[in-house]
Amino acid sequence: MIDDSPMLLRFVEEVLIEANYQVVIAPNAEEGLRASKADPPDLILLDYILPDLRGDEVSRKLLEDPATADIPVVCMSGLGPDFQTKQIANANEIGFLNKPFTSDLLITTVETHMPKPPGEPESTESEGEQGQSDDFDQTEQVPLEEPAAEIAPAPQAEEWWTPAPVAPEWSEAQTVSPDFTGAVDVPDQSTTGGAFFCGDTNFFSLHWALQTIAKEKLTGVLRAFWQNAPVELLARNGEIILVTTRDPELYCSEAPITLVNIEDARIAEARARQAETGCPLFITLEQEQLILRDPALQLVQHYGQKLFAQLWTAQRVRFMFEQTLELPPYANEISAEPDIDHWALGCLRFIQFQDLGEQANYDQGSIPAYTKDGFARVQNLKLTVAEAQFASQFNGVRSIAQIAKNLRLDLKFARLTLFRFLALEIVECWPAAAAPKPESKGIFQRFSRSIGVGE
Repeated sequence: MIDDSPMLLRFVEEVLIEANYQVVIAPNAEEGLRASKADPPDLILLDYILPDLRGDEVSRKLLEDPATADIPVVCMSGLGPDFQTKQIANANEIGFLNKPFTSDLLITTVETHMPKPPGEPESTESEGEQGQSDDFDQTEQVPLEEPAAEIAPAPQAEEWWTPAPVAPEWSEAQTVSPDFTGAVDVPDQSTTGGAFFCGDTNFFSLHWALQTIAKEKLTGVLRAFWQNAPVELLARNGEIILVTTRDPELYCSEAPITLVNIEDARIAEARARQAETGCPLFITLEQEQLILRDPALQLVQHYGQKLFAQLWTAQRVRFMFEQTLELPPYANEISAEPDIDHWALGCLRFIQFQDLGEQANYDQGSIPAYTKDGFARVQNLKLTVAEAQFASQFNGVRSIAQIAKNLRLDLKFARLTLFRFLALEIVECWPAAAAPKPESKGIFQRFSRSIGVGE
């Protein structure tokens, strides 16, 4: 990737490395050309406005050099959609990516334009379709093998890390104390205001909360309380609109390249409005016609998902969904995301291995297997190639270590990818049914062994 924004280079590098790509970054045209010639890459992401050369000049130089002439180039710019059709002129320029872009869009763009290995079928998209960034809404799907039938789960070891327990159906929900430590009485479905449910991630998962919003087609705000400022997720008819917070620095501490030409005072005013009302600063700037609508909405999605992702690795989150008759005015004209699983997966992709902490400390011999509806749900997800290949190994027989070896994956990447599927409750982990384990320290397991359970 050739771009003069250190922040964007770091973002792209982290996202693509997590997706199992090797990434080389260059802050200007000169370094990009030198690196491309020294070790020709499979694909170049090229910014149009660079400090030393324009992007089209860089493409031309690549095309003129036999060592780099065959490298495909995806152009990037934040100058708007009109730029796309006017500026792509060189034969090696095969695609375009509008700035700002989300991690999902970045990964899909790279997978769409990355040359295929020998013997692998090419994409069926036409060249004209591949050049349009608006078409990057589907990732390549790898067929998943059917899970093994009738595999009885092995007994769980006391120290095993598993997904949060499945929450009861609404008809089974029970009243508990109102201190956010569990589910509360469910109001009548005709209720149009007040708390619909509340919970605690020590008992109920974030996945459960999101699926409840979708299943009950709720309109309102999911408020999440943790060690930082509360996070607010706005939903309409069971579909997610956006995520925000009243702390602008927590929401977006950096200065995205889209805001580079906007006066600091105007940005400060937008941040102040967010602190007061929760309206994301990018919406305020778009309403004041300081940035275009499409980039503004992409930034709202990007920073909202990035913020919500932090909740998955927080030690404890308490949440409450408040039904409302109307959402804040700034949310009324924003299209909602109907696919809860896909939206949640987009959030989880922001999490890096170092963010997992103890949540990644499970045995390499653990065996992932699909939950009751996991295999059906994963078929509908827009997975990256790496994620789809990983998911294809979940048959209740292969361990994490075996899957990583089969796919030639780094074990850290395997654990991180597994974390996403566990968080979505698409899979669960079983302990390896191997040789008997040493005597457990837990009183429950000692009692179980004394009566022959699990042997």
